[in-house]
Amino acid sequence: MARQQQLVECAVEVIAEQGLAGASTVRIAERAGVSRGVLTYHFRDRAELIEKVVASVYDLGSELIGPEVATAASPRDALLTFISGSIDLYARYPKHLTALTEIFAAGRTGEGAVRSEHARHTQELSDLVQILRAGQEQGQFREFNVEIMCTTIRRALDGALEHIVKGAPAEQYTAELQTIVDAATRAEVDP
Repeated sequence: MARQQQLVECAVEVIAEQGLAGASTVRIAERAGVSRGVLTYHFRDRAELIEKVVASVYDLGSELIGPEVATAASPRDALLTFISGSIDLYARYPKHLTALTEIFAAGRTGEGAVRSEHARHTQELSDLVQILRAGQEQGQFREFNVEIMCTTIRRALDGALEHIVKGAPAEQYTAELQTIVDAATRAEVDP
């Protein structure tokens, strides 16, 4: 299991640096300092290795963000925690998120995974929809189209990743995005 995780980490590095097309099993094995046979011993094929990379990135997110969101005191707190946790994940693991982005970009051409069809991405969106609906049901959030708001937040987080990968600080983006989303979702309060 430790060797398999090491190979996944090497795949992350190669994909982040060279894109999915440049991440051959030979290059990944070279990065790991093993033969290609060792790689194929642990993974049925390149597609299985790529899927393990995707799973490992989502597992990081689940470990870092999931517990805090689950224990948030309110839907509003859960939403703001989801935003800050996501951006913190990007800042802490930029290579992992770059590799994931490369894999999903290649999915559009048939080589990688298709983000909109991937079960882990679908689950992330479903969880976000549940937070937004709970906030509306509890009167914390105004009435809005939940699916559109979910897509808007997800796209804004994609922008955060681009921002961070370019070397910009995460903290400012976190504060701004939390302020924007809070203002966009907050229930109107009578003066």
